Amino acid sequence: MPYFEIRTNLEMDEKKAIALAKQASAQVSILLGKPERYIMISILKGVPMLFDGSPAPAAYVTLKSIGLAPEACQGLSKEICAFIEKQLGVSADRTYIDFADIHPRMFGWNSSTF
Repeated sequence: MPYFEIRTNLEMDEKKAIALAKQASAQVSILLGKPERYIMISILKGVPMLFDGSPAPAAYVTLKSIGLAPEACQGLSKEICAFIEKQLGVSADRTYIDFADIHPRMFGWNSSTF
């Protein structure tokens, strides 16, 4: 059930946003070893955002997943920052990542929980 959201102050058209979402879905599947069938991706573009008082390109990324181990987050941070930099041109020092391990009973899907 991974949920991956990218919020950025960068503008992009819908075609680019969908392409980014598809790339992110494949990347999250690889990083977490989970099938894309369960991965949800959101792209929020053109969000008014300042980082260090500057409106320069920035990103806030959320990764929520059942079984997300804290010891994995440093490596995931490196991979996600590299992905954001490659796909959006936002440097790692202007990207925050919010990791969350979700308890299976606290996440619903298909009229039930995991």
